Amino acid sequence: MTHLKRAIGEERGLLFKLKVPAIAPSALTRAVESMSGSGSNRNTEEIAALQRRLFQTIRSSGAETLSRRDLREGCKVFLMPPTPLAKDRQIADSLIDVVSLHGRRGAFFALLDTYLDGFHSNCPEIQHLAKRLSQLATVWPWRDADKWPQRIRSYALLDPTEAPERISSTIMGSDEGIKPIMDTIGLTTKGRQLGGLSEASFMRACREISIKASGSVIQKQQRLIDWAILDGAKLAYPTCWPLFAAALFIPWRGSEPSGPHKNRLIETAIEFAGDPRINTAKWTKVKDAVPDAYNTLLRWLTKASVDQFFDIVTRSTDRLDMWKERRRFWTRYLDANLIQAAWVVFGDRGASLARQAAHNTGDKGLVKFGRLGSGGSRTPEHAALMMRIGDLTIVDWSHNGRWNIWPKEAKKHPDLFRHNAGFRADYQPHELMNAPKYGSHVGNWQYKVDEIIRYETGLRP
Repeated sequence: MTHLKRAIGEERGLLFKLKVPAIAPSALTRAVESMSGSGSNRNTEEIAALQRRLFQTIRSSGAETLSRRDLREGCKVFLMPPTPLAKDRQIADSLIDVVSLHGRRGAFFALLDTYLDGFHSNCPEIQHLAKRLSQLATVWPWRDADKWPQRIRSYALLDPTEAPERISSTIMGSDEGIKPIMDTIGLTTKGRQLGGLSEASFMRACREISIKASGSVIQKQQRLIDWAILDGAKLAYPTCWPLFAAALFIPWRGSEPSGPHKNRLIETAIEFAGDPRINTAKWTKVKDAVPDAYNTLLRWLTKASVDQFFDIVTRSTDRLDMWKERRRFWTRYLDANLIQAAWVVFGDRGASLARQAAHNTGDKGLVKFGRLGSGGSRTPEHAALMMRIGDLTIVDWSHNGRWNIWPKEAKKHPDLFRHNAGFRADYQPHELMNAPKYGSHVGNWQYKVDEIIRYETGLRP
């Protein structure tokens, strides 16, 4: 059982593992920044000062002594750090009681906005606020034009357990644009669309897709990606990244989608987090939390590198028989999932062909490779395929170059995944040659390489 399955099987487990509970509502921040209409931003110290004053006033004189403005501003910072009024249940209830008693519309909607933006289903303060707002909503003097009573009923907005599922099902089950649906639900502002309840609903959708079989997931994944890149964002809900990665790749851990869909999954992930072989920072969380997702993507990228090597080199040689033989040999290891990682190093000619292929196909992954320096009798047509099998580092050269194998204990072995965005060399030829074990592609070379790999790692295709 994978980490993801275990987490999904535990109540609330996945939410706690992949999202750190914190009340820091973005819409509230913007609301506080624009308080009093002055247009000047309030920093944390100003917010803290406002909260201290409200605490002092309510404790000494009661919430009913607050001016309309202070009541409204208190509702705006109800959940906001550094000292949320919601943390003190007595203070919180007294504030809400005044809103209810006097029917303060501005304060009521500030509380509702607070709830939508700062939502977290496992937060006691959110749960209590939802309960109080639900009670208020049943007796509130709604206006004829108010859409909120219908929204609250249709989408269970004030039920912290039910609301994310209702919203997720509505968005994922429709072909309509994401934002128009959010408008219908009441997530009408950017703050609400990116706020806590929207994020929790997105997380729910990710969880549902993560456990689906690959055959039924393509349309759902396309829809989820549209939601994730709302308003041109790379990922509208960054704290959901490990769970989003799980939704993209877990269903495919034992298979592969069609080329176009596969490319979109890869490009979506890399657009936000970078290539996991080069940019490891954001991928560490995925690797730790949902290793199946990380390994699936790495498997795809490994296969792409091996295929790219042989495709490009085949275009720069007239020895097609030789390349069929080598491709067939390494494909055995690839199909057996024994190549844990692969990286291509191109000379100038191969690099140019790879960039051309990326331009023609729109596949950005084709420009992810290492560049080979000159010297050592290497020509611009030369290329090297670097692989990791077990504890071995293997480099197979193109043309008449040798195969090279570095055991784990070797003092020097080349690192995979060197890459720069310019046109500088990432590897010098001598770094990829003269391994402790090496040989030419003549005679029964396949048997020799198979035996070395089996002896050193115990692996065979």
